[in-house]
Amino acid sequence: MKKKKESLDTSLRDLRIADLDLFISAARLRNLGKAAQMNHLSQSAASAAILRVELAFGMALCTHEKRQFRLTKEGQLLLPRAELWLRHLRETVVTDTPQSIRIATTHAIARACIPPILTERIELKLMRPDHAYGAVLRDEADVAIVLDNAPWEGVIATEVGKGSFQLYSTKPTAKPTAVLLPEDQIEVLSLQQRWQQIYGAPLAVKARLPSWSLIADICSLSQEIGFLPDFLALKSKLEPVAWQPTPSRYRILALYRNNSDAFQKRLEGLFRQWRGVFTQK
Repeated sequence: MKKKKESLDTSLRDLRIADLDLFISAARLRNLGKAAQMNHLSQSAASAAILRVELAFGMALCTHEKRQFRLTKEGQLLLPRAELWLRHLRETVVTDTPQSIRIATTHAIARACIPPILTERIELKLMRPDHAYGAVLRDEADVAIVLDNAPWEGVIATEVGKGSFQLYSTKPTAKPTAVLLPEDQIEVLSLQQRWQQIYGAPLAVKARLPSWSLIADICSLSQEIGFLPDFLALKSKLEPVAWQPTPSRYRILALYRNNSDAFQKRLEGLFRQWRGVFTQK
């Protein structure tokens, strides 16, 4: 028994924290390819990292399949322990001064959720929702604020707001005309489908723009009509036009992985602020 323990201790000397973190991400996503992409690694480099983790622990932790990342019984036992160990390691290097909470979200959501929490120590990263999610998985962000419009796996998801998408303008009595739409949004497709069902013709599109924030700014400075979430329209003093389909609902989620008591306590204060912002109508 002593010889076996000494052998394991020797192997663990070569264990890389980044490799173990990749193993955890792949296990939670059930996909090594996605974990590799989020950690900016090639498939072969990610496979080599997983092999190093198995070598360090001296056991098979997963089945090496192309499309799915399946844990063995030993891997299933190791996963929660590895997550706990990494969390304790990170907490050990924290100083007495509260660390900044790293928040990843879009520009539009940041406009609403950041001003109320500026009394906190925060580090803001603006990026697409899928990139914000990846930043949490790679431990490059502590929390991501996103819409509930994708399968966010491997993280804790807490609702911090909800509302609706509608067509807005400075003039609620504006006549039907071509509208401004954001690019590549699931909510836009829903609007177009409902419009087609009601009016029997496609929704006229004036332009597709890369962000909600840009649409809100243009609409607030003109008589254009744009498709926006209500929290941003309210901030820009816009009003819904009368001739549109039924609004589509949304939820805003906070995605995170750290469930330690200290971190949860800090998050609860942020959640209270965000719920106040996103439910203000």
